[in-house]
Amino acid sequence: MKCRLVLIWLCLFTSLSLWADGRLYTIATWNMKWLGGSVGPLDDTKNEYRYVNEILNSKATIFALQEITPSHSENDVAKCHYLDLIVAEINKKQLGWTYYADLKNESQRLAFLYDSSKWTLIGVRSIAPGNAFGGRMRKPLLGSFKAVDNPGLVLNIINIHLKAFPDSADIRRKQFMQLTEWIKNNRTAAYTIICGDTNIYKDEADPALQISDAGFTEAKNDENTAIHENTLSQRFDRFYLSPGILEKIKAAGKEIGEANVVDSKQESAHGNYKEYANNVSDHFPVTLVIKP
Repeated sequence: MKCRLVLIWLCLFTSLSLWADGRLYTIATWNMKWLGGSVGPLDDTKNEYRYVNEILNSKATIFALQEITPSHSENDVAKCHYLDLIVAEINKKQLGWTYYADLKNESQRLAFLYDSSKWTLIGVRSIAPGNAFGGRMRKPLLGSFKAVDNPGLVLNIINIHLKAFPDSADIRRKQFMQLTEWIKNNRTAAYTIICGDTNIYKDEADPALQISDAGFTEAKNDENTAIHENTLSQRFDRFYLSPGILEKIKAAGKEIGEANVVDSKQESAHGNYKEYANNVSDHFPVTLVIKP
């Protein structure tokens, strides 16, 4: 069973070698639904190839991942057995893929999966913006990436996974307030992208509005990205951009079309959201394209 599933993931990621334009850079965020845990998607034998086709076209070379369950550690670095299998299979066809998982978030780790032939991870650490991120869960993961083909391009990517229901919107609002203050006090010259699963529901006041106090702008994506109760129902997965990088997003939009600058990779051709949620994830991956 595991061999079959690893081959499915191989099909998923080998298409990322289709690097059509070295001056376009695609970043993705994806909540992978307890990958590596006892209820993780790779434990299900019903994965089907048509679902991964939606991700095949993303051409992303950095994935900010949420809900990664570690299986062991190596040299004090958290490892996930299923991610190890995925990376091993990817690298049989396209060398360079690797990942880093955090050490702070217990069974719901954050991780960066990336192509090291395209990006150098020059720094990575968990951050604790305030007491709303206290305890053993939900600390953001900050990764600094330098483009191999453009050393002047450095991206700070803050991978987030905010508290979900039944915790109140007040907690998410407080988390965004504290993250905003942390960013103000830790400003760098590099472009910064905040991305991940915000767990912000449509019927609550948007706590992310506060991030504008630090000069950040949401990269709008009106598509719903999460599946709940077997319906496509919430836009949880988002990107926020530091000052300056928005023009680079717009430049990409002029080249590839605005609809593809921020894009939720939905299984829209069939509409089988229940089956997708059961077998792949309860979130669709979302991609962002920039053009230096």
